[in-house]
Amino acid sequence: MLNKKIITALGATIAASLCCVTPILAVLAGSSTLASSISWLAPYHNYLVVFTILVLLYAWYDKLKPSKEVECECDEKEGFFSSKTFLAMVTLFAVIMLSFPQWGDKFFDSAPSAESCAAGTCETKAGSKKEAKSLLSKQEGAACETESDCDKKPFKTVENTLHSKVPEGEQALKVFNYMKRESTSPTPYKQVACTGTGLAKLDHAIVGKREIIEEMPPPVLKKLLDDEEEIVLLDVREEGHKNGQTIDAFESYSMTYGKVLFNSLKVLQDEDAVIVVYSKLGLISLFAAATLKDLGYKNVYHLKGGLKAWELAGYSTVEEE
Repeated sequence: MLNKKIITALGATIAASLCCVTPILAVLAGSSTLASSISWLAPYHNYLVVFTILVLLYAWYDKLKPSKEVECECDEKEGFFSSKTFLAMVTLFAVIMLSFPQWGDKFFDSAPSAESCAAGTCETKAGSKKEAKSLLSKQEGAACETESDCDKKPFKTVENTLHSKVPEGEQALKVFNYMKRESTSPTPYKQVACTGTGLAKLDHAIVGKREIIEEMPPPVLKKLLDDEEEIVLLDVREEGHKNGQTIDAFESYSMTYGKVLFNSLKVLQDEDAVIVVYSKLGLISLFAAATLKDLGYKNVYHLKGGLKAWELAGYSTVEEE
């Protein structure tokens, strides 16, 4: 007979790990809807983990506590599914599944990070490690969960047609050529997947912003900085999203998204300057870049994937002052 406590622990383990394991299953199954169908569990990840641990502790306590002496030989014999062996197997399964975010990204690029799982967002990276290079070459550095996902909103990445016209200004033209070369021969790098937020209206807004703001891949920004090109970096991360690190640049500024509307006009005097906006994950920076565009700045980009993508690509950061 199945022990209810053991089955409860097994069910809680599966529920707690679904949001962080499903992206892998979605890649293997080639399903673009599998991951999104489980996304509603993501905010409850931490609670399910705690619940699983408590149930397992109670199940082990119940198994290991001193039992009463058997008074009758006709007492029902304990079955396998109620045994310590089965409980041990369930416990091992729970440890593997719940710790998946800690080690999964070493084997699968589509595994969410421990940080994103704990935050209840379960952001993922591209496919499997074997598939990552082919996806990068086919999708120009985009990192959708599956190839089919890249053909659907909000997974679809806007092609680099935004700046099809040669921009005016010497520096803007230089950056245009860097972007063009990267588009022709993309540099492989780890990238946060464009999986959207799960909020239909916000995802629709994101798609709209991508149609007017060009995304700059981290390798392009790295080359621009290495070549000491004249660009302005604008960090729009909120205070709670900062990790004490920033991207080193000759001219850089920091202001939250809420202050961009007014402070940028005071700080960024040159409307023709090449401005690269970045945030933690490249979401807020997309909207901030659109705001700058509305204010009249002509050459605005936002860093694709944000600071997280920059660090995943292996590029160095410096401590914030």
